[in-house]
Amino acid sequence: MENVQLSIENQIKNMIVTKFGLDISPEEINDDDPLFDVNEQGEGLDLDSVDALELAVGLKELFGVKPQSSDMSVFKSVRSIADVIRSTIGD
Repeated sequence: MENVQLSIENQIKNMIVTKFGLDISPEEINDDDPLFDVNEQGEGLDLDSVDALELAVGLKELFGVKPQSSDMSVFKSVRSIADVIRSTIGD
């Protein structure tokens, strides 16, 4: 049996798609796509403030890490969240 370890970024993408019932696959989310906006290229998930709370809860459940709500820049993209998780858990 092949041991497949998902990257932190892929785990976050899977959680986002599942938690928010998005009609896209995790592979369609780029690491740098804005989560709470849509850029001029039409990339981004356009999540709202309620989604931010759900995202924080999901990160706590998945990684045991709850980013500080005072620093919303953490939630800029999947990559920014993954960077905080790596620095917190030491991966």
